[in-house]
Amino acid sequence: MEVYCLSETFWKREDGKTRWEEDEAAYIVRHTTWAEFVVIAGSSSMVPKGVLPPAFMMWLTWKKNNIIFPYFASPDYDVNLKYCMEHDIAVEIRCPYGGGVSWVDVGAPASTMAFNREHPKCPPTLEEFYRKIFSGAAKEIGEVYGLKTRYKPLNDVEVMCDDGKWRKISIASGISSQSFMGCGYVIQLTPVPWDIVDQIITPPPEKFADKETKTLRDRSINLNELVGREITLKEFQGVMRDALSKAFEVTPIPTVVEWEKIPAYNMAKSLLSSENFFYNRAERVKFADTPVTKGVGKGEARIKIPQGPFVRVVVLVKDDKLYNILVTGTLHAAPMIPFSPIDVMEKELKNTPTDKKIILEKVKKIYATPGYEIPNITPEQFTDVIMRAVEIAKESTQ
Repeated sequence: MEVYCLSETFWKREDGKTRWEEDEAAYIVRHTTWAEFVVIAGSSSMVPKGVLPPAFMMWLTWKKNNIIFPYFASPDYDVNLKYCMEHDIAVEIRCPYGGGVSWVDVGAPASTMAFNREHPKCPPTLEEFYRKIFSGAAKEIGEVYGLKTRYKPLNDVEVMCDDGKWRKISIASGISSQSFMGCGYVIQLTPVPWDIVDQIITPPPEKFADKETKTLRDRSINLNELVGREITLKEFQGVMRDALSKAFEVTPIPTVVEWEKIPAYNMAKSLLSSENFFYNRAERVKFADTPVTKGVGKGEARIKIPQGPFVRVVVLVKDDKLYNILVTGTLHAAPMIPFSPIDVMEKELKNTPTDKKIILEKVKKIYATPGYEIPNITPEQFTDVIMRAVEIAKESTQ
């Protein structure tokens, strides 16, 4: 069995040992804000091997209600920033991982699992990580609380309700870099304040194309309601710790990690909290150097991939070329920092002739890049939605 030796500069095991075996994982408990956790996740993906324990799980509870604003979400379409500002609801930080805009409140604790990519128990792909961690969560919750549960790709934990419909009790995503891969989920224990959330999050109808339910309100349910009693945070902490331990066959070792002392922490905080990073998928920023003037057509196309992401593509077309392109939605991708495959795709497609064959070849090249992953959407599906947007853009100039 391989043994890992690390410097204790930034962490300390509760049992006093300074070595990690491959069937052990640091178990970290934090009461924090979503913004602080995002910086922790971002800095974890940036540090070199040996700085952090090679495997660690976290139990997270929240100091206040949070809006999750993931990397591929659009500030123009997916969240009502004006309402948030008028009602003092902070959208504090853009998260460097995939999925959709979500509300996470103090009644929705989170569990995460992370590995150095060289660790023998680290799943080979982000998609496989999702399957393993979310299947484990669904199985443990179902067995402990007597519920019919399942993992629904790409990243949902669902429960069968009394009306015969599957509803989700989770919000989940992952983050990866060349050296790191982590994944986690939030489980909604208490009722969601829908009178507030309905004003903030405005998903398009296409997002529910492959769902039994057609609104966020009807799509979700809380675990207390399903179980018929209040589940305490202490009780649920044990359930989720067991779920991670069983799914990855690791023993949790209580550990304290002082992320704030890691140099990468301040680097990540500076990047992720910057206004430029927050608005980097806004049209006014993305299209700043390619204005819509005479002869420039603008087109938007949207699609929900069955068992996959919702994708929105906005293109500018000029002289039969892609003058610019912006991709948003509930996409997942690896790596995410410093550049995702979607960022690279947008750059490579800019000024490309609006010929489907040429665009498909470039998209396939992105997919074939070693280490790149865009789960549950094929190059052909991506190209199809791009071409729909192109056709709409061309029609707008006629």
